[in-house]
Amino acid sequence: MRVISGRFRGRRLKGPDGTDLRPTGDRLKETLFNILAPVVPAAVVLDVFGGTGAIGIEALSRGAKHVAFIEISPPAQRLILQNLKVCGIEGGFQIIRQDVFAALRMLARKGFKANIIYFDPPYDFEPYQDLLMLTFKRGLVHKSGRVIIEHHRKARIPEEGDGYRRARVVRQGDQVLSFFEEPRPKDETASGH
Repeated sequence: MRVISGRFRGRRLKGPDGTDLRPTGDRLKETLFNILAPVVPAAVVLDVFGGTGAIGIEALSRGAKHVAFIEISPPAQRLILQNLKVCGIEGGFQIIRQDVFAALRMLARKGFKANIIYFDPPYDFEPYQDLLMLTFKRGLVHKSGRVIIEHHRKARIPEEGDGYRRARVVRQGDQVLSFFEEPRPKDETASGH
């Protein structure tokens, strides 16, 4: 597992010891960042279920302004800190050591807004709808921002809901990236103005 591009390109990141964490593979990460390339520089990024920190670190390497990692597991928090250290990253990040829903509500109360929100929940995670609704209803993402969920192809991911819709799906083997955005307003016909 390595940093693919940018300032810290080629740095090898530490992976998990056990099987609790399932880091995003380099190939999928490269696909993701090829898609996000135009919006990463100077972006505020939220790396949710931070794991090893690989997604947030890749974003920082490519010029993101700030990354907030949400991670409740102490071993994973330590791994994120180790990987930030490996890259010599001393600022431009925060680690929020809370349950994901509590963390998202806290950020919303503080008026936090991200350009990119990346969710990589455990395989057995189910409340995707709650996650998306909280993210979009509480205004955690900028109008033109990207919300992405990495998930197994068999996961039951909602196509749309109150305030969001799935706009793009990228598959790589059993791994899937689902991109969400606010629904576009219905085309209003011009009324002679």
